[in-house]
Amino acid sequence: MLLAIILVLGAAWSFFIAARPEVGFFLEEGWKFRDAEPSDLYLGVTRFGAAVTGIALLVFAAIFAFSEPSGTVSPPTERTDPSATRSGPAITVTARPPDPEHEAKKRAKEQCQDLLPLIEDESEWDQRGRLTNRDHISSLVAYQLATMSIASRPDGDLVTIRSDIPTVDKWVRPLVTMTSSSATCIADKGD
Repeated sequence: MLLAIILVLGAAWSFFIAARPEVGFFLEEGWKFRDAEPSDLYLGVTRFGAAVTGIALLVFAAIFAFSEPSGTVSPPTERTDPSATRSGPAITVTARPPDPEHEAKKRAKEQCQDLLPLIEDESEWDQRGRLTNRDHISSLVAYQLATMSIASRPDGDLVTIRSDIPTVDKWVRPLVTMTSSSATCIADKGD
C-alpha cells in the first residue's frame, strides 16, 4: 500500500511538470545559468514525457493498491486431476516431501558428473589398457576428497573412484568406474 501511495505522489509530480514544464527546466538546467529560457521543443517533449510517466505511475499504483499483499502466504491447496471421468471419483493429488535418499543420490550423481570429465581428460592409457599416470590421477582424486582403487584385469585396468557424501541417515557414494575404453558414473548406496 505504501508503494501505491509513493507512485501516486510521483504521478502528481509528473502531472505538475506536464502542466508547468518551465519549472522542470529550471530545476533541471535553468538554475545553472542566468536568464536561461527553455526552447519550444524542450517544453513540448517535457509535457508529453511527464504526462505519459504520470499515467504509467497511476496504472502501477492501481495495480499495487488492488493486488494481494506480497507478505501473505496462501495456504496449500489440493488439486483435482482434470482427467478424472464424470462417472468415477476425482483423484486428489497432494505434494509429498522430498525423499532424503533420492536427494542424496541426486547430489551424489551431480558430484560424480563433475568428477568424471576431470578424471577422463587427465587419464593416460597404454596399448594394453593400463593406466600409465596412476600417481597423477590419484592426486587429482585425493584433491576431490575421493578414494581410488585399481583392479588389474587381463583386458586392462579397472579404475574405481568413490567419494562419500553424508546425508541425514545414510551414506551415498558417487562412484566412477573407468577403463581405457569407457567410463560410467553412478550413485551407489554405501554402508
